[in-house]
Amino acid sequence: MRIKSLIITLLLSMLSLTLFSKSKITVDKVEPSFWWVGMKNSTLQVMIHGDNISSTKPKIEYKGVVLKQSIQVTSPNYLVLYLEITEETLPGKVPIQFLANGKVIHTINYELKARESIDNKNIGFDPSDVIYLLMPDRFANGDPTIDNVEGMTQKMNREEPYGRHGGDLKGIADHLNYFTDLGVTALWLNPVQENNSSEQSYHGYGMTDLYKVDPRFGTNEEYKALVKACHDNDLKVVMDLVFNHIGSDHWWMNDLPMSDWLNHQSYWEDGKKESEYYGTNYQVTKQLDPYASKEDFDQNVEGWFTPKMPDLNQNNPILADYIIQNTIWWIEYAGLNGIRMDTFGYAYKAFASRWTKEIMEEYPQFNIVGEILVKETPVASYFAGGANNLDGYDSYLPSVTDMPLSFAANAAFSPENDAPDWNSPMRQLANHLTQDYLFPDPYNLVTCLDNHDVNRVMSNLKDPERVKLALTFLLTTRGIPQIYYGTELLYEGFESDHASLRLDFPGGWEGDERSAFELEGRTAIENDVYDYLKNILQWRKSNSAIHKGKLIHYIPNDDVYVYFRKTVEETVMIIINNNEEKVVTIDTSNFESAISGATKGKEIISGIVYSDISTIKINGKQAMILELQ
Repeated sequence: MRIKSLIITLLLSMLSLTLFSKSKITVDKVEPSFWWVGMKNSTLQVMIHGDNISSTKPKIEYKGVVLKQSIQVTSPNYLVLYLEITEETLPGKVPIQFLANGKVIHTINYELKARESIDNKNIGFDPSDVIYLLMPDRFANGDPTIDNVEGMTQKMNREEPYGRHGGDLKGIADHLNYFTDLGVTALWLNPVQENNSSEQSYHGYGMTDLYKVDPRFGTNEEYKALVKACHDNDLKVVMDLVFNHIGSDHWWMNDLPMSDWLNHQSYWEDGKKESEYYGTNYQVTKQLDPYASKEDFDQNVEGWFTPKMPDLNQNNPILADYIIQNTIWWIEYAGLNGIRMDTFGYAYKAFASRWTKEIMEEYPQFNIVGEILVKETPVASYFAGGANNLDGYDSYLPSVTDMPLSFAANAAFSPENDAPDWNSPMRQLANHLTQDYLFPDPYNLVTCLDNHDVNRVMSNLKDPERVKLALTFLLTTRGIPQIYYGTELLYEGFESDHASLRLDFPGGWEGDERSAFELEGRTAIENDVYDYLKNILQWRKSNSAIHKGKLIHYIPNDDVYVYFRKTVEETVMIIINNNEEKVVTIDTSNFESAISGATKGKEIISGIVYSDISTIKINGKQAMILELQ
């Protein structure tokens, strides 16, 4: 009997050791890696990844922190915790213990930080700003030691148009004076998060780690330092994010958390069979089309953007929480002023609305612009927050990209547009703006002439003087202007060849033949356009009529567009003569209600003071900006 008892005890001990051995875990990912006390939303999701982590039971004992839920997902290597960070919680390190068979087998110390107290930290971009869009990989190489990083697949090769060229965060930081001298007030960088794809990783839109700056750009700390340096130089910062998709080399893809983490996940799990690939139809219009078939609607939302960009299923509540929290983490960590959300119209509408609403509730003075790359104003306006949509949809977006105006402006200023006077190019442009009644706040739209996805404005207009006309319009009409890097240098490029849209900035690399950062490194025509743009930008910084003034425009005659920006205190008159050569004399008595008794004015571009503005003569392909007195 005694021997039998000893054998049973020995077997139980061996079983216990076996179970304990199987319970051993390693933790390789904790996301987010830290959080803050005092956030408006007191719920915190912590995603933990490690071998066999789901076999453990988590335990937290820290004043003010409540473990509300521990979720085991499909993969045994994830544990998703939901914590309540109550008002009494103090900053510190929260021990999260993992128990197996009642014993602690692993502990992580999760840090809760105090929020930084900085005045105007998250004040959003607004119509007083001009946003300068640049692609970090193509702007300037400030730290050659990180051109090639161990573990990162693509290496630097400036000879490869779609390869990595070595631009980085330090290169941007080293040239902040270029932005301030030019006169822009905000920077929008194409995505800086890690993109460890084997091809075309330079643009950043196939992220492989949503919480980490790509090491070939720098570190998270360097990004935060760049934002602070921008703020110190009166520059706001807009982060480019993507909630529609990730890159196929994202670490999730080696161990997907759940069976519905991706839309059409079977394509990936079945070995990426070409016959099973389900790509988007790129038709954002299906989101609002009252006659859209279910097949077309679903393909827009659930189809993969490319075979290298898996489509995220934001209907999964854990993933939805993760994405929203990731956005908040970057805003809080880096002190951002805005978000540009890529492919906003490709996500599930209910999730997109929730994402925007929760971000704006946490940061009421923030601004977000959603990318809606369409030509039709009614489609763009559908996604503007507060729009009077028949289906009741509200995106809560403060701003959308006004790409319809971009296409309209490029068409209006094109030398190939020879429409008759009754429908002249300037009338086409003015008439386009009449559709603004569809937008709840057209003054908060982000406007542009081009960006990294469409033809360069110089390629469309083919004439530096016409580019100057278009820039004048962009910087003086309603909205928040965005200028794409290189426009000041008359860069050319076509949508059909994305590499041509994303050229290196001259002088950003040691050994470049010239530096366009300096006057001497620019050609005469480049300096002419640069100086023209700089003149308007520097003036625009302090003109409240442009920032806050009502837009009043008149029906263009003789292909001359006259409009005003007007506050109680200030009136600015803009005249654009779109004729190739024709000199036109303007009788300002036709604009009596807008001029409001002003008799003289200073022209901003030339510096000429007009003591009598009763008639104004303007040359072909000339624009004038007059501060009236």
